[in-house]
Amino acid sequence: MRISSGLRIFVLLALGLVAVATRVSAQGVGFSFQAVPAPIAVSNNITYTIIVTNLTGATQALTVTNTFTGTSFQLIGLPTSSGSGTATISSNNIIFSFALVTNNGLVQMGMVIQPTSAGSLSDLFAVATNSVLVGSATFAVQVTNQVATSVADLAVAMTMPASAVFTNDWVVYSVNVTNLGPGTAPNVFLTNTLPASVIFKSVSPAFTRLGSGTNVIFSLGTLTNQAFIHFQLTVQPTNTGTLTFSSAVNTNTVNDPNPTNNLASNTVTVLTYFAGQFTVSTNSKQVYNAGNGLMEQSILVSNAGTNAVAAVRVVVTGLTNQLFNSSGTNNGQPFVVYATGLDTNQSVSLLLQYNSPTRSVFPFTSSQLNPFAVSVPDLSPPPASALATNLDIIRILRVATNGDTLIEFPTTNGATYTVVYSDNVQFSNAMIAPPAVTAYANRLFWADYGPPTTVTHPTNAPVRFYRVFRNP
Repeated sequence: MRISSGLRIFVLLALGLVAVATRVSAQGVGFSFQAVPAPIAVSNNITYTIIVTNLTGATQALTVTNTFTGTSFQLIGLPTSSGSGTATISSNNIIFSFALVTNNGLVQMGMVIQPTSAGSLSDLFAVATNSVLVGSATFAVQVTNQVATSVADLAVAMTMPASAVFTNDWVVYSVNVTNLGPGTAPNVFLTNTLPASVIFKSVSPAFTRLGSGTNVIFSLGTLTNQAFIHFQLTVQPTNTGTLTFSSAVNTNTVNDPNPTNNLASNTVTVLTYFAGQFTVSTNSKQVYNAGNGLMEQSILVSNAGTNAVAAVRVVVTGLTNQLFNSSGTNNGQPFVVYATGLDTNQSVSLLLQYNSPTRSVFPFTSSQLNPFAVSVPDLSPPPASALATNLDIIRILRVATNGDTLIEFPTTNGATYTVVYSDNVQFSNAMIAPPAVTAYANRLFWADYGPPTTVTHPTNAPVRFYRVFRNP
């Protein structure tokens, strides 16, 4: 759902998704809705989740009215709402009231409807501020007499990035779809609803996208009992703000005894770069490293501003497919991050690593280096990896010539791995060393060469401990 101004509204439905959508405009508020035109069986529930953000610039009283018409239905459980919201049920109307919603404030509502006969079930959805209508739309679901012959509990879960996201970053988030059983679920669909200011880039594993606009929809086919699919979606937010992402899993051929886990939603806050003034330049030649097969070059970043910064990101142009140790991508350009503070007049050397199968030097100038002040990225490892490793490190070596630390560990060809490091054996302050590495053999050497992979060079730390875990 997309809002051009005023109120931002998202309406998400799990199991039976909308077949008819309307677009209206009132008092400067416009929005649209798109979804899979998949009918549902009488035996299935429809889970509605409504998210409204007040973008009017002032505190408002909000009323959200849902008027149901068409085929017969029953309400399953009681409607829910966030904060101080209250719900009133009157005949075919379900009305949510919020006395005070601050500017940029978000409220969420939910209800579960079960059609009891075939036909079309419509919801006239209307939003009012201080009793003045600001927008409405009609959402219609087609209900069939198809009888579900098996029972399967479909579930979806989302994991969003922990670190701050900046405008035009390429953001990767995870969606897991699971059939908790006991039956097999055919004709399963996953609908990922993106905010209007987010561009879909790709998905892994590769699936053909259905639908259009803000909906990224995949046909998952048949999921047997306990089967699951793990997706990683790459998107690009183009505007700042708190953005809501949602995923819904549905099928119309089985009874789902637990519709509450068919829908997941989460938010991401998108920032702009912070104020900062830097100088940056290359301070070494490009040298081929026979140990890792990469060209390496050092750059010097200096804080020329009057204030300390929490962390520094250097976006590198012209090396889209070559910057091996980038920790992310912004608007298609890779970047590295110095993940700790840089005081005024303080400098730090960062090592850039380039893919160079032919060992050739990349034509490169300091003008391709673009430094920005950012917040400290969240490099906290997942709880399990902070406590233990799922790989046995074969050996740890210190390179005599430069003090780098090498660790060797067993791998599976094609799998990715993340190294965690700490300055104490309890790993109480463990940090991830980005980026993750991909294995192309049954053993892998990983080098700790200091920034940007770790916050300091190993020779500048009194002691350093390592753990390695395989990524999902």
